[in-house]
Amino acid sequence: MLELSHGANAPLPARRVTATVSCAVPVDVSALLVGPDLRVRSDTDLVFFNAPEAPGVRWSEGGGHQRVDLDLDAVPADAQAVLIAVSLAGRGVSFGAVSPPQVQLLTAGGDPVALFTVAGLGPEKAIIGLEIYRRADRWKVRAVGQGYAGGLVELVEAHGVEVEDAGEETVASPPGPVVGAPPGPQSTSAPQGPPAGEVGYLERCWLVWEDASRSLAAFRASTEHALNIRNDEVVGRAPRGRFDQLMAAADQRLRSDAAQLRDELARVEQHVTAEAAPFDAPSWLTWRPRTDLAEGVLLGRLSTAEMPDLRVPLLLPVPWRRGVWISRGTLPGDAAAYAWSLVTRFLAAVPPGLVGLEVIDAVGLSGAGWLDSLDPTGRAGLLGGGVATGPAAAERLRRLLDLVDLRRIGGSDGGPASGPGGGPPVRLVVIMDAGAALDGEDADRLLRLVEDGPLVGVPVLLVETDTAAAESVRAIRIRQSCNNLPSGQGSVGDSWVGMDWTLTPEVLPDGGDGSRAPSLLAHVLGAHARATALPD
Repeated sequence: MLELSHGANAPLPARRVTATVSCAVPVDVSALLVGPDLRVRSDTDLVFFNAPEAPGVRWSEGGGHQRVDLDLDAVPADAQAVLIAVSLAGRGVSFGAVSPPQVQLLTAGGDPVALFTVAGLGPEKAIIGLEIYRRADRWKVRAVGQGYAGGLVELVEAHGVEVEDAGEETVASPPGPVVGAPPGPQSTSAPQGPPAGEVGYLERCWLVWEDASRSLAAFRASTEHALNIRNDEVVGRAPRGRFDQLMAAADQRLRSDAAQLRDELARVEQHVTAEAAPFDAPSWLTWRPRTDLAEGVLLGRLSTAEMPDLRVPLLLPVPWRRGVWISRGTLPGDAAAYAWSLVTRFLAAVPPGLVGLEVIDAVGLSGAGWLDSLDPTGRAGLLGGGVATGPAAAERLRRLLDLVDLRRIGGSDGGPASGPGGGPPVRLVVIMDAGAALDGEDADRLLRLVEDGPLVGVPVLLVETDTAAAESVRAIRIRQSCNNLPSGQGSVGDSWVGMDWTLTPEVLPDGGDGSRAPSLLAHVLGAHARATALPD
């Protein structure tokens, strides 16, 4: 059985699980179905002895033990998580005066899944023990341990339940003996990361981001609740001091979560290969062309003011299944510099001979002409003849669309392992000055390429360099089909609880304004050009 520490999480091996609690004094077990904001959708989302059932959640008692049974397949789609709450059944005692409670998850067959010993409690009379939450099409469990000195009433109010009488005994306990036996010895060891190879670096980073977002959402919910308490203190409805206690506890939980996640990243970052590492990492000094496909490429680092010491790597899986749009930056050339940084990483993530570049710069003002200075033999195979400008840009776009259409209907374009003209099978299309391209005659072709190309081996990188993209229906459709990235520090929202994070892009140190070849990109291009050189 997995023993969870504060903030730790783990995947659930079953879709039907049961939550039980062991404590030295009588406790009540309840559950809340909550949305992404960790608040209930209505008061019926509180499940306890007096309202024992909600979709996918059922409270029951037998043999003096309360339990919450979860059928996760029956939990409504708009419920993001189920919170397991534990509250003291009697007056005059707090969790700090008794042995730490233990919250346990079991499968429907009774097999132990996870155990969380909630240590370090003081005046709290109710706690959120576990959070069972969605991640894509899977479910995970996280050890929370957030406490409320005001008991169950304060806990449920903090999560959106309206309580008519805020007295301590509003939610009364059902009669019954002590729940469970005193807990066994508690673990004091530091949280351990997963065994090596259990998950890849890309998934590890996304899991850390998700957990950090949930911790941040919990902190902000606690802060909002504390502010409401402060308002009561100001007008004399509550004794002073509770606000400070709540804020200190919330801050401590957030710092603890951030430290654990930071340590989790530190344990794996030293083994990261170049395409997922910062450009100043040693792995770039020893880079050699890959013989297999990497997991993904590093886009930048995510940060938030509330967790100043945590910087979460944001990686994009390879191959790219959607287009990528890079917005204009504060300074001229920001977008181009970031684009060539991503091209460097993309090429470093794939074996030479697999990917060729198709650079289209219809206006010809983006400064990409340095690519034509590559060795002509390598340029023919890697770049499809060079940077396409003016009328050649329209012809290149038409040729790429022909390739996409041919692949979509299952036709051959020169053999299963080749691209147009015998070049590499995957064609990474770089559209410079994408804003101007959307205003041009070939805008509809560009839209089709962005929507259909990535799924058939023609990923598209659109770079908003000189001309700002108009707010047209076509531009909106293209950006909705893409992963949208800022070229400087910009806001990125997570897809779990809607927290905004600041993305700081990872840019080549000599990227400049994108008008000349950065040395590292030239090195990577050279390795690919030699591999894709066409015979005389």
